Amino acid sequence: MKNHRRRKPKPLGQVERLESYLNLKTDADVVCDERITKEEVDLFLNILKPDKESRILDPCCGQGRHSLEMARRGFVNVEGLDRSRYLIRKAKAKTKEENLPVRFREGDARNLPYPSDTFDFVMIVGNSFGYFDNPNDDVRILREVFRVLKPYGKVLLDLADGDYLSKNYQKMSWEWIDKKRLVCRERELSSDKTLLISREIIIHVEKGVIADRFYAERLYTRELIRKVLEEVGFTEITFHTEILTNSQRNQDLGMMERRIVVSAIAKKEPSRREVKGKKTVVVLLGDSSKPDPVKPYGIFDEDDIGVIAELKKALRGLKGYEFIFLENHDSLIQTLEKLKAKTDIVFNLCDEGFQNDIQVHPPLSCHMLR
Repeated sequence: MKNHRRRKPKPLGQVERLESYLNLKTDADVVCDERITKEEVDLFLNILKPDKESRILDPCCGQGRHSLEMARRGFVNVEGLDRSRYLIRKAKAKTKEENLPVRFREGDARNLPYPSDTFDFVMIVGNSFGYFDNPNDDVRILREVFRVLKPYGKVLLDLADGDYLSKNYQKMSWEWIDKKRLVCRERELSSDKTLLISREIIIHVEKGVIADRFYAERLYTRELIRKVLEEVGFTEITFHTEILTNSQRNQDLGMMERRIVVSAIAKKEPSRREVKGKKTVVVLLGDSSKPDPVKPYGIFDEDDIGVIAELKKALRGLKGYEFIFLENHDSLIQTLEKLKAKTDIVFNLCDEGFQNDIQVHPPLSCHMLR
């Protein structure tokens, strides 16, 4: 029988340009830490504010650390997808071990295997965006995200701060990743300054060089990622708190050192194919992001948010209807105008009034819009 053991990689020695050896991978293992994952999920949930029944997609999930954590918190419609068969198998094994209600599948985010208008939220997090050598592939991913989001669904991106990294990356570093393995890294900008390229040489104290690999990440600034999102069709693009990685492996954080968190809305009409035979119902709700003088403390409290979540769950259980929930009053009139050709029913549950002003009634706006 032949011996099929993996061959020991041939050391390359010094190379003149890292770019010529590029083979895209990631270095996200620096944040594979339970504490960091919980902190990141806290942040993402605070931004998205999903209810436990929301359909959520994690399309570059790796080993599924964020999806698994959300399932642990009671979210029952979370799905993860990744190109790596090895990482998906790890995620599935963890799901089975903990008996969690999360689904994982192998696939390419550039061609998502889901029907249009499927998800309430899509999260591309853990710095999993920007690892293709062709920037058009990044646009393809966002177009697919736009397609699978429900009308007025939300995308959240957590990606490296390109402006910061282009000026502050470490050119050379090394660190022990365990008692027997040492990793040496060198980095440089690509010739067009759009990629940060890394080389990692992993040395085992007994076996010598066991890996010599190259990977890169596209350096997205806030201006550039805004431009790409707008090009795809996303609106209400909002930049949130930066993530400053506080890892136990604080020797070299690499591309995970400082990250941008941005969200955007997929303002679009319902897919005709998906809602065929169903009535489209637009549900008007109060704007929980604004003060409400009618409420005891002038704000939407946890009880209010809980009631809204139960309401959405009950409505989604009704067969024969496609529900679109409108809560952002700053764009409410424009959204109603855009949706009116596809809307069968407007269900007004906004007893707070437009802009949470009880004297301004949403049905009047619907009447004006015919």
